[in-house]
Amino acid sequence: MLWDVLNPERILLAASALGGAEVALRVGVDYAKQREVFGRPIGANQAIAFPLAQVKAKIELARLMLYKAAWSFDNRLPCGTEANIAKLTASQAAWEAADAAFQTHGGMAYSLEYPVARLLADARIGRIAPVTEELLLNHLATQVLGLPRSF
Repeated sequence: MLWDVLNPERILLAASALGGAEVALRVGVDYAKQREVFGRPIGANQAIAFPLAQVKAKIELARLMLYKAAWSFDNRLPCGTEANIAKLTASQAAWEAADAAFQTHGGMAYSLEYPVARLLADARIGRIAPVTEELLLNHLATQVLGLPRSF
């Protein structure tokens, strides 16, 4: 099946997206620790800290699915579903990490001094290429859940 041939690619793309997510999270966390307003770091505010913490949890969940997909592939087990879920969750985590970093930086996110705008643009690519989230979800809906095709 065509999906099986693409398993290594989706696993690799998931790993790449996770790397981007980690970088974006680190950029956001570092800024939240360093930027001070009224004498204290902005990361001391729950409105800044909680979105970053939520992203960390999503990154770790995506990492577990990535490991499961890679382990299954290495052991020559079926892993199409795992590869799809790994790519889906990793690309979503990367987008959310970049968005949280962007939000943390506020208006400074547009500054060339910080790489945040570029991280957001790079994270967006992972959600659409080479397989869109909609195709991944369609596969999960029809092949895993047994729902009827929508097309």
